[in-house]
Amino acid sequence: MPESETPQIERGGYIRDARGRPVTLLDPYELNVLRRYDVIPADTLRLIADAVGFGLPKWQRRGYIACVVMFLACVAFLVFWKIIRGAGVDAVERVLWPVNLTVFVFGAIQFWRSGRRARAKLVRAVMLKHLRCPHCGYDIRGLPTDSTDGATICPECGCAWTLDSTQTLGDHSDG
Repeated sequence: MPESETPQIERGGYIRDARGRPVTLLDPYELNVLRRYDVIPADTLRLIADAVGFGLPKWQRRGYIACVVMFLACVAFLVFWKIIRGAGVDAVERVLWPVNLTVFVFGAIQFWRSGRRARAKLVRAVMLKHLRCPHCGYDIRGLPTDSTDGATICPECGCAWTLDSTQTLGDHSDG
């Protein structure tokens, strides 16, 4: 499927192919939820989506929860401090409110970025395991490898992917 025909909703993140070119990747979980079986057949897409799942590792979800709990604890401390100290604004409040908000915002941004990277790597690995191009969803089973770098070139989009020797034989039966 050419890039101009691919709906924007199918793009899930950015990765690099085997030759280092940045490419966008399909989001199989989203395609399965929206029942978009025009790119990948329904049975294969369900297998891939089940393997990917929501896509965030446990440490990532726990990090989000810890970040929110710490932010709420700081807010509770500052509210309690305000009740004890009275109506005036003191030095503790002038320092802790901006620090609290800054740490929360930068922590949330960092967790979000690392979560996207981890999910993109997972989606790429699962798509290649099921012999589908992570960029366009094309079936790359049984395609020859390039003699210069050993990468399999997707004939649909031109992205290069490195497959292990068992995957290039074309004996995978998932779709």
